[in-house]
Amino acid sequence: MSAEATAVAGRSVRSRPPSRLAPGSAFWFILPAAATLLLVFGWPLVFAMKASFTGWSLVMPGSDQDYVGWQNYLDILNSADYRQTVLVTLIYTFSAVSCELVLGTCLALLLNTAFFWRGPIRSMMMIPMVMTPAVVGIFWKLLYDQQNGVFNWAITRVGLPRVQWLSLHMALPSAVLMDVWQATPFFMLVLLAGLQTIDENLLGAARVDGAGAWQVFRYITLPHLVPYMMIAAAFRVIAAMGDFDKIYLLTGGGPGNATTTISIYAYLTGFSTFDMGHTTAVAWIFVLIVLVISAPLLWFLFKTARADRH
Repeated sequence: MSAEATAVAGRSVRSRPPSRLAPGSAFWFILPAAATLLLVFGWPLVFAMKASFTGWSLVMPGSDQDYVGWQNYLDILNSADYRQTVLVTLIYTFSAVSCELVLGTCLALLLNTAFFWRGPIRSMMMIPMVMTPAVVGIFWKLLYDQQNGVFNWAITRVGLPRVQWLSLHMALPSAVLMDVWQATPFFMLVLLAGLQTIDENLLGAARVDGAGAWQVFRYITLPHLVPYMMIAAAFRVIAAMGDFDKIYLLTGGGPGNATTTISIYAYLTGFSTFDMGHTTAVAWIFVLIVLVISAPLLWFLFKTARADRH
């Protein structure tokens, strides 16, 4: 190719406008994923909504056609057992998430500093988070065993009496401790990622200006970590409120209803009385509770994201 032809080709390439997606083409890229989510999650929600207005019982053929209106919802909201269940769920969720937030922040700050074997310790801290909840429930039930559990073995070695970890007054704190052990690494991981994004020049300038460790944390590190805390807290609140398998394997919801969360209550309602109308109503009330609790966290995240863009 001659020099003139090469120059002409180069000019034509440089003058060509950059390719852009046509308006609305992004819709077709997200359509398969949106359709899949709608099929997997949307249809069951619609089906459950329809069933919650019926007197459907698995042991009564044709009862799914008995329309009862809002009666299932009124029965549940007027039930003292259900109100106790909601209270247990809220105590469990906010106790666990608060402890996880504090401990996760402390661990993230510790593991963000350089010390010997930091990498292996970080990896080992992830082990509880990747364990399946069923395994966690069985594992902690063995730890809490009154006769042969590790915890009672340890406290008896220092002269203290055995503790009934899964008794009426200790079962809920024991379940919270189990969740804190498993989910704290999640907070640690998210906040550690946030710490890695802080500008070291900003920290250095603060120290040069005479700021101490507490002042650096309070005025620079903590405000920077707040969005990360909100993200982690939103995920954990939703997940903790829906905890079922590890609590059920640990206590079965007992003793009494001391650890009966909303998900366990729905399970017991559905598979002990086979009353699917009440069960689906419980599920929908649970969805609304989760939305009400998580909405402020999500609103804060979206507000922060818009402020960062502007």
